[in-house]
Amino acid sequence: MNPAGNLPVPPRTRTASAIALAAALLTAAMPSAAADRDGNYAVWGAGAKSCYTFNKRDEDEGKDYRQYVMGYLTAYNALANETYSISAGEDLDAIMGWLARYCEEKPMHSFEQALVDYTSSHVDSRLKRPGGQVGW
Repeated sequence: MNPAGNLPVPPRTRTASAIALAAALLTAAMPSAAADRDGNYAVWGAGAKSCYTFNKRDEDEGKDYRQYVMGYLTAYNALANETYSISAGEDLDAIMGWLARYCEEKPMHSFEQALVDYTSSHVDSRLKRPGGQVGW
């Protein structure tokens, strides 16, 4: 029945309402940050290595780092608000060059920290929509 009590609610409206309610409840139950209450989280793979180790990589290890970077940035794009592409059209070679320069300057940092700093320094230039639309 509708709120007036005289007509049944159409099935499409009930389904849309149920989906909206479920989404609201799931969103309310989710934490605002993807880490523990102290801001810590587990880092796997190449991200757990140091920039010093990244600087000393061989060709095969370089492929592993490239794969890690692509996965990291894909996850970032999927999870960050208003982000289609954090790299804003930069290709993988340009990103790896940025990371190499960062790691030369900060060899004691983790490779994951280099990626955190890459993403935070590129937030303002990220693509928010496909097709090169920046900042709207």
